[in-house]
Amino acid sequence: MTVPTEAMHDDVLDPELLERARSLGQDAERFPVVITSGRMLGAMYSIPLEQAWALLPATERLVPVRTTPRRAAISFFAWEVRRSGLGPYHELGVALPVLLDVAKPPVPLHPARWRDASLGIHFVELPVDSERCLEHGAGLLGLPHVLGEVDVDLDRTGGRASLDYEDERMAELRVDLGRWPRERRHDLGVQAYSLLEGRIIRTRHSGVGIGYRGRRGSAALAFGEHRRAQRLARLSLSRRPLELRVLPRLNQVTWGPEDLGPA
Repeated sequence: MTVPTEAMHDDVLDPELLERARSLGQDAERFPVVITSGRMLGAMYSIPLEQAWALLPATERLVPVRTTPRRAAISFFAWEVRRSGLGPYHELGVALPVLLDVAKPPVPLHPARWRDASLGIHFVELPVDSERCLEHGAGLLGLPHVLGEVDVDLDRTGGRASLDYEDERMAELRVDLGRWPRERRHDLGVQAYSLLEGRIIRTRHSGVGIGYRGRRGSAALAFGEHRRAQRLARLSLSRRPLELRVLPRLNQVTWGPEDLGPA
């Protein structure tokens, strides 16, 4: 996919964050990875707790985050990265909010009230359209990257994203906020848990975005006939999203991975 020339310029929202990344870089060749211009679209739903468990790897260390006693959260999202240390790329992924090594899972809460220090995400699917990004993410972070064709288009009021994989339409996400939203600055900091060679890897992401994040609006998901899409199509999603995200501007820093021991 070609990237417009104007999309190759930095769009710096947080100069202090980027300066920190430059000064604390652990490995100049690989980390940190800095995104200086990007956009994001997302919708979070709930699914039955047993379906969430089925999407997680075989480890007792990662526990789904519950929104009700019998339902867990799941997030569908798309990224358009216009300028970064890995070049331009697009992703359309699925992630489960999870907790690490909790003796007793906390009471169910709406996403706006999540505060647990071990809260993170585990990527279930993460197709990407850049071979360089695939090699970096899969080889160093244990991310479930596969190479596909991803298209993302959004503005302040919503957008759409689609994924073609192995010459088949695999998935499509649409978000519509319904009217011109009030834009705000949002902290996009998150930690991701993945598996690499039988060990749990934690990767911390620092970031900031400008746009909308909340419950107003609507979203729609469509899945193709490919086997990877069908396991997602069988999920019993909540009728309405728990949260929507439309962020036309964002910066992010991906720090180096941490080995947290055997799964």
